[in-house]
Amino acid sequence: MTQRKAHYKEREAYAIHHGDYAGKMFIVVGTEVDTINCLTIPDMENIKVPFESFERGRNTDIIKYVERLSRDVYDVVKKQYKKNENTNN
Repeated sequence: MTQRKAHYKEREAYAIHHGDYAGKMFIVVGTEVDTINCLTIPDMENIKVPFESFERGRNTDIIKYVERLSRDVYDVVKKQYKKNENTNN
């Protein structure tokens, strides 16, 4: 995956406070040129959020940074993300 911006890093967890995803968490699994790839918790579904939408959400407090996950927890998240990608193909 190609990195777009350094300020969104793998293992970061974000809480969604408003909108269709309110009450969920997005865990950043990677970034591409135009998207931030996340696993949603508790649904355990993959989502590719357009970079501009993620930025707008951060700037308007729709999306708020929570924490950086420990490596052991993130390993489980990343395995689930990869499993979902393989299932979707």
